[in-house]
Amino acid sequence: MVNASRWPSAWWVEFFTRLESTRVTARTVKIKDWDPAINWKPDIDVTRPDLVKLRGDDEAKFRESHASFVDQLALFASHLPYDYDTTGIVTTAGVANFGQVISLVLMTRRTGSRLPIQVVLDSSSPWVDSVCTKTMPRYNATCLSLEDSWAGMGRLVPKFERFHWKSVSIIASTFQNVLFLDADCLPVLNPDAIFDQGAEPFTSAGLITWPDFWTPTASPLFYSIAGGLDVPPLTSRATSESGMLVYDKARHADSILLTAYYNYNGLKHYYPLLSQHAAGEGDKETFLQAALVLEALRRQGVYKQPTTWMELGIGVKKGYYDVKKLPSVHGRSARGKWTGMFILQMDPVEDYRTVMAAIEKVKMNGREARPRPGTRQNTGSNAVPPASAPRRREEAEATSVVEEDFLTNSTFLAAVGNLALEHRDGRTMFFHHSGVKPDFTRILDKKWGLVETDEEGRYAERLLWEDSMQVYCQEELAQFQRLRKVCAQMGVIYSQVCA
Repeated sequence: MVNASRWPSAWWVEFFTRLESTRVTARTVKIKDWDPAINWKPDIDVTRPDLVKLRGDDEAKFRESHASFVDQLALFASHLPYDYDTTGIVTTAGVANFGQVISLVLMTRRTGSRLPIQVVLDSSSPWVDSVCTKTMPRYNATCLSLEDSWAGMGRLVPKFERFHWKSVSIIASTFQNVLFLDADCLPVLNPDAIFDQGAEPFTSAGLITWPDFWTPTASPLFYSIAGGLDVPPLTSRATSESGMLVYDKARHADSILLTAYYNYNGLKHYYPLLSQHAAGEGDKETFLQAALVLEALRRQGVYKQPTTWMELGIGVKKGYYDVKKLPSVHGRSARGKWTGMFILQMDPVEDYRTVMAAIEKVKMNGREARPRPGTRQNTGSNAVPPASAPRRREEAEATSVVEEDFLTNSTFLAAVGNLALEHRDGRTMFFHHSGVKPDFTRILDKKWGLVETDEEGRYAERLLWEDSMQVYCQEELAQFQRLRKVCAQMGVIYSQVCA
């Protein structure tokens, strides 16, 4: 069924009020030039683009806004709502792409996942309400609407664009531990193991992100605005791909809220600052960057996060882990033309195992593989002492520091010849659709590419197709004319190709 958000209206009033009171009032960031996308690799040797030019008063407005929001974070994050010790999958969609959610739910259950699913709706319609009410509960999935919670707030509720809904849906979800998936991101390997007791990297980090293909293009001004932070080397990591994210909201309440701030001020301000009009500009860089900024400010003594609201987290540490295995592309041949369809992303548990195995191999070989001089990054853990602490440390603690450098700073990959990271086959966990969307409500559209066969007439999506027919051909959905036609067309194509 379609449920209202459980969070009281008063909390949402506070949320929107804090965002609006710290809104960036600087002029819109404009970039006259653009920088081509460059594939990232550990030993990338290019110069960070510096295309954003701000007037002095605009930069001051940016700084004041950012500092003001960060000053409120410790208190604000202390009562971010969630249900203690709950874990689930979250996505967001509306009428325009609800068919993608149906595919996501079906494929998630095909993997064997038993995690509950929450769909945060940005809009609805009679047929969406019907599927939410009558079909989703059979798959342990629930639709959440925020309209009732936001009723009566008037202009305080902003007009959300599509990029805004991701951070809002993570906040609106009742789960403490969240696997967020874009509606067009399908799991092909059971993701439940990410949250197993003691499973790494989630236990030690509480935040997992995945890489994109590209070299980072965040403006140096972003780091200046965020608190005079050091500009990281381009070798430290690739850009982020935010179609899948993992959060422990107990440990990362502040990171999530800072992400919401970046997105609230995204379109005119932070998106161009974080990408400078490079590939995929949008919310993708806001998630990991929020965590990196808060850790850097904590080390400077500028941001003092209390630990009381972190104690409910799974692990003692609060950190971050960005998957080291770069994504790959999957596609197929249709009508004599190859088409890219998915971005393939790695199982984070396997990625962590692989990195740790490579580190152990380096130790056994007696080789030193520390990050390059002058490129030390956040270790991503409060357990690591700040740079100003005394140099004397026990050997075990020093080793721990080095390992955490490995895990959070990819420069070590180039230092040791990429360590020949040996990932086991078959550990791809997510197919993120980069071209044709997995939405069978579009089957009547002749330009939709999912009905094109390859040269041998096979469907790569046969299992998804079969499961989807069971949903779209339900008797209770026959009242909707378009869905009747969708069911009929699916049956025709399936009988011709798959039967």
